[in-house]
Amino acid sequence: MPKFARLKFDIDIVETLSEAETAYDFFTASFDLFEDAVDILIQNVFRKDDYAVKYAVEPLLSRDGPLAHLPVRIKLLYGLGLLSQDSYQDIEKFIELKDFVQSEGGSIDFLSLIERLNAIRAVAKILPPNLGDNQLEESSHYIVQMKLDQNRQVIKSSLILAITEIIKELHRDTPLS
Repeated sequence: MPKFARLKFDIDIVETLSEAETAYDFFTASFDLFEDAVDILIQNVFRKDDYAVKYAVEPLLSRDGPLAHLPVRIKLLYGLGLLSQDSYQDIEKFIELKDFVQSEGGSIDFLSLIERLNAIRAVAKILPPNLGDNQLEESSHYIVQMKLDQNRQVIKSSLILAITEIIKELHRDTPLS
């Protein structure tokens, strides 16, 4: 991917995720970004002009085919060596997190997800240690609120950086594409 296209691609990811106001919106958008990135890689690897490949692979990748869902697709990419183990496991955890946030009905906050986020390697490398361990009981309501807002933004920014790095891995050149 040319340098300019890569920069625009990164900016698109950051803009998409930054627009998400809630954890629900954020994880839904991140799932969509992962799906798009995986789809592009799968198309580069499997959707060739060769009639035999097209005939055999197209039904597998169709909307109702066995490779239609993101969890199955990332397993395939991992099995083919096109996705590192860390990224594979991180994407799985993002999918689980999206499902968890959706099951909570969108009422969950980024701050309450710290433990789950630290289980994602790409995020744990970026998040500052002891992010949620602030002693603010004696501070005024406004200072507490400012610190909580700051922590939310740190979490969201860390997530955006981690997701961007994982998606970059999905868009690198591979021997099969």
